[in-house]
Amino acid sequence: MEPRPDAFGRALQALGRLTSLAFLVIVAITAYEVVMRYAFGAPTTWVHEITVALAACAFVIGGPQVHAMRGHIAITYFVERMAPGTRRAMRVVTSVATLACLAILTYAAVEQAALSLRDTETSGTALNLPTPRILKSLFAAACIVMTLQTAVHLVRDIAVRRPGDGS
Repeated sequence: MEPRPDAFGRALQALGRLTSLAFLVIVAITAYEVVMRYAFGAPTTWVHEITVALAACAFVIGGPQVHAMRGHIAITYFVERMAPGTRRAMRVVTSVATLACLAILTYAAVEQAALSLRDTETSGTALNLPTPRILKSLFAAACIVMTLQTAVHLVRDIAVRRPGDGS
């Protein structure tokens, strides 16, 4: 059983719950689009772009939230059958590998966000919103948060002895 989330994890959970409301907004404006298009013959030019941007933001914010809770999909069949000390070692190895991958991803994401901000990148659609700048910056921030959270996981995996670990 995982320890209770720290303040950072709880803040991410709260942000995730708040962000999930974006999906209600997506449903509402999509319903508006359907009514406008089929009942009044007046399709919108903005609904698709806004719904895609909102969904992308919600998914990007959801990544760090799930990661903080160690809730990403995992194949635990073999790990659960290992000795407690081996399980602990596997958590450490997984955290180190995740930290290395996220460090590389964070570097690339920050670089892309910086370029997008520098070039004042826009969507290139009729609305020409700054969606690429927002999403790339949000993704870079999410990568930074996930990298820091992985470092926290690693420290806990190394330092914390859980009952029954036998290590």
